[in-house]
Amino acid sequence: MFSADVYSKGISNLKKHWKEDLKAGFGVSLIALPLCLGIALASGFPAIAGIFAAIVGGLLVSRINGSQVTITGPAAGLIVVNLAAIESLGAGDNEAGYRYALAAIVVAGVLITIFGFLRAGKLGDFFPTSAVHGMLAAIGVIIMVKQFFVAVGVHAHGHEFYETIFEMPWALRHANPEVALISLISLLILIIYPKINSRIIKMIPSPIWVLAVAIPLEFIMDWEHQHEVVFLGEHHKVGPSLLIHLPERILDGVIFPDFGKFFTGVFWISVASIALVTALESLLSALAVDSLDPLHRKSNLNKDLSAVGTGTSVSGLIGGLPMISEIVRSSANIANGGRTQWANFFHAMFLMIFIFFGGPIIDHIPIAALAAMLIYTGYKLASPNEFKNVYLIGKTELLVFVITMLTVLATDLLIGIAVGIFVNMIVNIAKGAALGNLFSVRYSMVEGDREVKISMKGAFVFSNFLGLKRAFLKCPEKNIRLDLTETTMLDHSVVHHIGELERNQELKGLTLEIENMEHLNPVTEHPLAERRSNAKPLKVTESVRDKKLKAYTSERGWSYYAGSQRPTRWKPFPSFYGKQIRRENNIITADIEGHESTIADVVVKAGALITGKLDEFTALHIPVKGFPEFTLEKESVIDRLMEGKGVSDIDFESHPDFSDAYLLQGSSEEEVRAFFNHNLLNYLEELEGYHVEAHAEGMIIYGQNKQLRPGEIDELVEFA
Repeated sequence: MFSADVYSKGISNLKKHWKEDLKAGFGVSLIALPLCLGIALASGFPAIAGIFAAIVGGLLVSRINGSQVTITGPAAGLIVVNLAAIESLGAGDNEAGYRYALAAIVVAGVLITIFGFLRAGKLGDFFPTSAVHGMLAAIGVIIMVKQFFVAVGVHAHGHEFYETIFEMPWALRHANPEVALISLISLLILIIYPKINSRIIKMIPSPIWVLAVAIPLEFIMDWEHQHEVVFLGEHHKVGPSLLIHLPERILDGVIFPDFGKFFTGVFWISVASIALVTALESLLSALAVDSLDPLHRKSNLNKDLSAVGTGTSVSGLIGGLPMISEIVRSSANIANGGRTQWANFFHAMFLMIFIFFGGPIIDHIPIAALAAMLIYTGYKLASPNEFKNVYLIGKTELLVFVITMLTVLATDLLIGIAVGIFVNMIVNIAKGAALGNLFSVRYSMVEGDREVKISMKGAFVFSNFLGLKRAFLKCPEKNIRLDLTETTMLDHSVVHHIGELERNQELKGLTLEIENMEHLNPVTEHPLAERRSNAKPLKVTESVRDKKLKAYTSERGWSYYAGSQRPTRWKPFPSFYGKQIRRENNIITADIEGHESTIADVVVKAGALITGKLDEFTALHIPVKGFPEFTLEKESVIDRLMEGKGVSDIDFESHPDFSDAYLLQGSSEEEVRAFFNHNLLNYLEELEGYHVEAHAEGMIIYGQNKQLRPGEIDELVEFA
């Protein structure tokens, strides 16, 4: 358990962690600035509205929410509901629609706050995972289509989604060449950035690299002055209208809502859409951020929901967007060392400084560059990999995913998510779940002094999981045994939730053991696939790599498990801060110098809840206590140039070759120097560099970002 100070939002915690939180808050503000501007414009709001939401989220919500390292602000997933509110309420008059939409945001925020007080945070577990992913994929498609026209400098004539799709070829033929050039270059930067391995380049967020290129290009093209560009015989207008424009006096950007349509049906449809998507995204993001927190703290979801609702209402009252606990910025906060909600507060303070003193620079940001950022975000929401990942979980999951996505595109978010839930229920009935079992659960509990046995009966699916979760909440400080002898079905959402409950038990120093699951066959090889008693057993096929690793470990007397499991051993190491460790595959248990060590293919996800990038690489974990905390990696040319300018490197005068080849950093230079003795330094000078991280609980070592072959594993073990 952790001391109370890591949960405190007070001045004592500010004094203790202000350096880490200030640094993290600044890094997050660099990401937030362009994204908030772009999200606001894509939502049909003034650019300043996105900054207002982030400032309210940081200054107000950070003081009253129930999470520790989340960053609150506007999100791309809300663009569709924001824009729909303006268009439906304004009926062609976007200026009036904006004020009506602000009123809908205020009321939606009040509803979300009430949801929190009514302890509705648990409802985040009700929505089926595949339907939520389908909804977000649809949002991604809509964002891409809408922003495509902005990126090529052409206005769409149609208003409906399918009308605008058919206009895209026409828009491409009549694209403004200068606008399209900046969009294309910005998009290329965003695509290339994740593939660059330079740690120094990664210190600057990709949106800032985009602006660092786009703003000078805008100056070269002289967009400050209205003029025409002729391309392929066609005249295109360029000028200040293609740039961000903040009010000369920031307070002039404050716009008050108009409640004139409060008693109309269209108003309440907008309220419901904003409230549902805001609450759902915020809950899912908060849960995901909890899984990234190096201190393993858990959010109070009800308190967090009320805080986000309050912040949304306040933001709407001054002309701002609704907000959520946003996962991309929260991940960056964790990766930059943020420890408390003061990082959220500082990120808002930096945004205030930017808009009050950086207006002349912000006013030169090309809107096309922001459109490229949103197209990139939209693509990640609806990329082919998302379809593939859902298919690997199960065909029915893909069916629900696709139907939800298409329904959202054809109608709206509320109808789409409702259809997704309904289809998932029909699918579960078809697979054998009784109609009366969809919302009710059957289980019995036998409680002992230190352990509780829960015997589950019947089908457990997304729609009745909350009943099972209540059983868990009755025994918060005890070990749990789940007996599945009489269980007939666990759908994908329930398998996912049980995994989270298992992880929560581990973090509390407790166990969750599952018994008698052999009769429940998984429908695919994915570790989160649904399990049913009436499903056919899978034909297990060994890959070439499985066979090689099996033979390799057998020769050495090591044990090998070709499946997957949910790991915790990697969590304390900095490489995994701000990332979700999904699972470890192909697990080898090896004896290394008398220590039972683990070699595994670690699957991690960096970035957003849905849009993050999956990486898989082979790493070695040695559970030896007593190491000093340090990180060792190959030193790049940029690292050398930056030494002394924010990059620290522990060098050894007696070993210049080592000092030139490696970047060595540690919390205690004296302890690190004592550990890296003469013999170790000589050895390291002769080898290819591995990435090494150590702390008091153990050490991890890995090389290239890939799965290793048996011979390469030998080299890794020899190095260790």
